[in-house]
Amino acid sequence: MKLISVAGESVAPGKGGSPSDTFDRSIATWQENGQEKTITVTYVRYFGKVLAERGIYDQEAEGVPVSHLVATLFLEKHPEAKETRHYINDTAAFVALFEGFSLTKWKERYPL
Repeated sequence: MKLISVAGESVAPGKGGSPSDTFDRSIATWQENGQEKTITVTYVRYFGKVLAERGIYDQEAEGVPVSHLVATLFLEKHPEAKETRHYINDTAAFVALFEGFSLTKWKERYPL
């Protein structure tokens, strides 16, 4: 898998007072077998704070937003995933993506 780009964004608030303004989206595009593919993972924004509170990953200290990491980590943990859009609303499932995570190793695997 050759990573082409990673991006992160805040999900725009929906109509009718939806709590969607509390979500972020991670987007990764890569090349595999000559084809370009994109995956998006939407998750509860608060999970980034949970990572910092538990000493797992602090985006403020590291300088790389959580939203730039989640999609690639999801692909690594779930290579069998067929869908291109995913949603995580479970803290344990989100934290599991960062199990054994090292930003240095991530940058070595995915030089952009």
